[in-house]
Amino acid sequence: MDESARQDLVLQAMNRPETYPDRPQKIIHLQTYISHIFLTGRRAYKIKKPVTLDFLNFSTLARRRYYCQKEVALNRRLAPEIYLGVSRITWDQGRPIIGGKGPILEYAVTMAEMPQERMMNRLLKEGKVTPRDIRDLVRILVPFYRRAAGGKAVAAFGRIEVLRKNTEENFQETRPFVGDLFSTRRFETIVQRTRSFLEAEKFLFQKRIQEGYIREGHGDLHSGNICLDKTPKIYDCIEFNSRFRCGDVAGDLAFLAMDLDFHGRPDLARLLRDEYVHWSGDRDFLRIFGFYLSYRAYVRAKVHALASVSPEWTEKEKRAARRLARRYFDLAYAYTQEKLFPNLWVVMGLMGSGKSTLARAISQATGWTIISSDASRKALLGIRPQARVEVPFEKGIYAPKVSARTYRHMRNQAQRLLRQGRSVILDGSYKRQEERLALIRLARQTGAHIRFLYCSAPEEVIRKRLENRKHQKGVFSDGRWELFHQQKEDFDPLSGPVLSLVRTVSTLKPAKRLVQTLLSEFGRTDD
Repeated sequence: MDESARQDLVLQAMNRPETYPDRPQKIIHLQTYISHIFLTGRRAYKIKKPVTLDFLNFSTLARRRYYCQKEVALNRRLAPEIYLGVSRITWDQGRPIIGGKGPILEYAVTMAEMPQERMMNRLLKEGKVTPRDIRDLVRILVPFYRRAAGGKAVAAFGRIEVLRKNTEENFQETRPFVGDLFSTRRFETIVQRTRSFLEAEKFLFQKRIQEGYIREGHGDLHSGNICLDKTPKIYDCIEFNSRFRCGDVAGDLAFLAMDLDFHGRPDLARLLRDEYVHWSGDRDFLRIFGFYLSYRAYVRAKVHALASVSPEWTEKEKRAARRLARRYFDLAYAYTQEKLFPNLWVVMGLMGSGKSTLARAISQATGWTIISSDASRKALLGIRPQARVEVPFEKGIYAPKVSARTYRHMRNQAQRLLRQGRSVILDGSYKRQEERLALIRLARQTGAHIRFLYCSAPEEVIRKRLENRKHQKGVFSDGRWELFHQQKEDFDPLSGPVLSLVRTVSTLKPAKRLVQTLLSEFGRTDD
């Protein structure tokens, strides 16, 4: 009897109560593309499929036994009370049974069944995952990574050559789906930006090795592998390929953060990131996190794409897999647009043109950080932000030297955030061409996508805004109508490389509508 026929016999038996020691009343059969899982109410039995793929080999009974034992040993690091051992499925009295004394037909990882209603992926769909849950997970994961195996053999998996191999393997295995499941242009963009990041940050990857951040982690850390019971249970780590399990701790955590984004909870993803950085003290984590977010989303796209053509899946399951593959692919692409190479949006223009209103609206829609020239200028000089300072044009705190210092300070702040992979909105007049060119150079240095948004409005509207501003509380700007035409005459023309990067924005429309248009427009530039 060949491997496939023998396992078919076992699978048929696993759907019958008499196969089990406790004869369960109800049996639920689930499957992934590499495993069959049988839930009995008290126990879960996981049988590996006799498959061979580029990244795993379960083709023989001996191999499946080895990987069952390895799965139990590895998962007992985080969930010792869940992983009970490896069961033999034997041929006894003319049928397969669990734990008999006859010839061994198959092996199964035996686990205590966890409450399905407390699975994190289910709770995310129900809106029941809380910030406390995330903090509890971080309290488990930080010491886990510190204890996890490291050393020379594990550190080798953090080498740039290994990362290139992993990413190129993903691209190769998904290429048959390009033009069908995946947009050709977006696929090419992901490939190009992934390769560019690996080349640009190769010294950062080496630094991560030297500082000991390459560990034998989990490898499959997403909400489907977490049970939020009384204490969180993290299970089902990758046992079949060390290359997928060993790597940067940022890559492990990025899987869960990506999954939270996928489920519409970017707030929890940010909390996971921030809590980890706080408790671990990992200074370079944010610089590399965006790369791993995109990588993890792409891995999930690949998994579902492969499942969509599996002969063992029903047509309904294949259609669902196709939908998920597309969603994960689009998320991977979105990360390359922002997380991998962050955005630098420069909201510029004359006083009263609506710059700060638009900048705030963009920040509210995206979560990006605003750096304001009005607030920065007064902070540098020790002046309260809301204090009004009325001086002649380009005198006092608005003298050219003070302005140059202010914009240099803003540029330095932006550089720090961009190098952490965080997008930035700069809010200022940027009337000098030299300041605009300095920002283009900054974007090149940090790999950021730069856009200049030149705000405009009719002069009668600007005059009304500036007059009204005198009576408003909490306004940082000192712009006045009597200074407007002087600033207008002193404003350097938009020219040179700025011209191809600038978008004139009429601020007569509601700010929220403008933001929707801008995000839609710039989000399609690489389609």
